[in-house]
Amino acid sequence: MAKINAKSVMQVHAKTFGIEPIGWVFAPGRVNLIGDHTDYNDGFVFPVALEIGAFISYSRNTTGQLRARSMNMEATLERPLDAPAFDDWLDYVLGVLQALAKHQGAPLPSGLDLTIGSTVPTGASVSSSAALEIATLRAATQAFGMDVAPEVLAQLAQKAENEFVGVNCGLMDQMASSTGKPGSALFFDTMTLETTLEPLPTDFSFVTIHSGLSRQLTSGAYNERRSQCEAAAKAIGVPSLRTASMEQVGALPAGKTQDRARHVVTENERVLKARDALREGKMDDFGRLMTESHWSLSRDFQTSTREVDALVESCLSRGALGARITGAGFGGCIVALVKSGEEAALARSLRLAHPTAWHVATSTGLKD
Repeated sequence: MAKINAKSVMQVHAKTFGIEPIGWVFAPGRVNLIGDHTDYNDGFVFPVALEIGAFISYSRNTTGQLRARSMNMEATLERPLDAPAFDDWLDYVLGVLQALAKHQGAPLPSGLDLTIGSTVPTGASVSSSAALEIATLRAATQAFGMDVAPEVLAQLAQKAENEFVGVNCGLMDQMASSTGKPGSALFFDTMTLETTLEPLPTDFSFVTIHSGLSRQLTSGAYNERRSQCEAAAKAIGVPSLRTASMEQVGALPAGKTQDRARHVVTENERVLKARDALREGKMDDFGRLMTESHWSLSRDFQTSTREVDALVESCLSRGALGARITGAGFGGCIVALVKSGEEAALARSLRLAHPTAWHVATSTGLKD
């Protein structure tokens, strides 16, 4: 497979469809620094857009069909624009196109040819699906001359993933891909939809490391966690866990419902403290909050694994200021906070103890 970049997706497009593409788009993956499983509870999240992402070249066709070439899958699929879900990778593309058409109040003006190449690993909890969804929407809106705000693109992508793909995700991943910028963390209040970009420091780095264990959201574990949170909110008598207090959580019967609620309530507090720590340059505090978040996810939310816990502990024992599982969990990536210049040493020192782990991305502040 050719190296994936803007040039290669355009070259493959011309070869596959026999026509030069109109143009190309890019949408980034993301790593969540802190605030997981809070987005679908109307809470706070703090992701950062990565420099890896999905590239798509595009052109219109007269067939009325969606034709998509995946460089990663080395496959080309064709389907009517109004086709149902097939439980394959094209669902993410088709789902957002149908959501866009519904939003516009009319079918798309013509068929669409897409060539897709992604540098985001799948099953890694760094939003390969959101990058694909947002890139598809950017390609379609440019191809058809539509003006849709980035925040609305994120909402359409979430709607497609919820209703077409069948994953009851929150809005964090799509919003980070659509509105986030490398070099800044995106503080996102999922209830008010308020967003602010908070610059990352230049003397520290957030290193994203794949555990070597992939995960599959549609297995049901993610949806189960969401249902448990909804049950907790109903038992407490609040619209969502965003407004629940620790006193209310403590009054719930001991068990999984209480555990899930305790994570969400304490995680929201950690996100707010982490934002303040970042603004004040207190990176030791930020790291401590990351680690607290990991153990909350591992013990109360049960989305970590023994191998991921060991990887987090290894990072901490090798000088990381903080480390945590990131994203939906059940495998995938962790993110560790280190001083700038120590990224490569950390990756090297992990190789013997964790031979399946590998470096995915590094996020740091942009220098003037």
